[in-house]
Amino acid sequence: MNIPVTIVILTYNRMTLLKNLLASIGEIQYRPLEVIVVDNCSEDLTREMVQAQFPTLGYIRTQRNIGADARNLGLRSASGEVVITLDDDVLGLTDQAILQVCKIFQEKASVGAVNFRIVNPSTGELCNWVHHCLPEQYARKMITTYEITEGAVAFRSHALADAGYYPEGFFLSHEGPDLAYRMMDAGYDILYWGAITVEHFHSDLGRKPWLNYYYDTRNQFWLAARHFPFSYAALYLIRGLVPMLAYAIRDGYFPYFAKGFKDGILGLNPALGQRKVLKPSVMAKIRQIDKRRPSTLYSFKTRFLTKGARL
Repeated sequence: MNIPVTIVILTYNRMTLLKNLLASIGEIQYRPLEVIVVDNCSEDLTREMVQAQFPTLGYIRTQRNIGADARNLGLRSASGEVVITLDDDVLGLTDQAILQVCKIFQEKASVGAVNFRIVNPSTGELCNWVHHCLPEQYARKMITTYEITEGAVAFRSHALADAGYYPEGFFLSHEGPDLAYRMMDAGYDILYWGAITVEHFHSDLGRKPWLNYYYDTRNQFWLAARHFPFSYAALYLIRGLVPMLAYAIRDGYFPYFAKGFKDGILGLNPALGQRKVLKPSVMAKIRQIDKRRPSTLYSFKTRFLTKGARL
């Protein structure tokens, strides 16, 4: 008997892209399969489209755009033992992929989440690579990670409940690793598996260009304050904020970096109030994963000097 699976899709002002994704999911034969659309208070005709053309799907609409927090509404409503989250501009999930994911969760009781390989649909090249190791060496493999790529990942549902779902208030950026760290602290492993591939269309609809420069900066402070021993927190912030500063200057968004820096510091007291330092065994796993990190020179060449590189 198949494991019950739920697909949760977060959307905002991308009606046409969402329609394409829902149509592709409609071709999946796997059962039992539940689909939930979480509409982050879209201002286009998303609600009307879903209700008219996909009336059997679950549909949740927020009263305002609450960013990544809205994903939790779908996750908490999901009935599946396995929950797959997709962004509305991601395509390519197949029956075979779902079967492979379910097999991993059946065979590896310690696994809490499985990240997918994400490629550009036009070129087939790898994108959204956040796993702190050389993609040329690891992109086709199965590896442990402390990242969660929110728009293309599968979860064990009770691992989400044990960890406490995505953090509230992050809105955008770093909510994935924050959840990953808490899942690891709850005793689960996070995997990346290159055998499962989806396509990300990188739509800028519904997203203002300054968002990442602000939230990537601000949320690093909050994540570090919530989870890390102070020595590792300092290393984490240096390793993350220096490149962010370089990207912001390069791309002309320094004022948003500066505001994110300021708000990150101003928000430290609430973050420290939520502080639960990761277990020493979890920090040991994190440091072991860090040993795969590419050199600083490699990262500079591939992310800062490469034309068209995305933040």
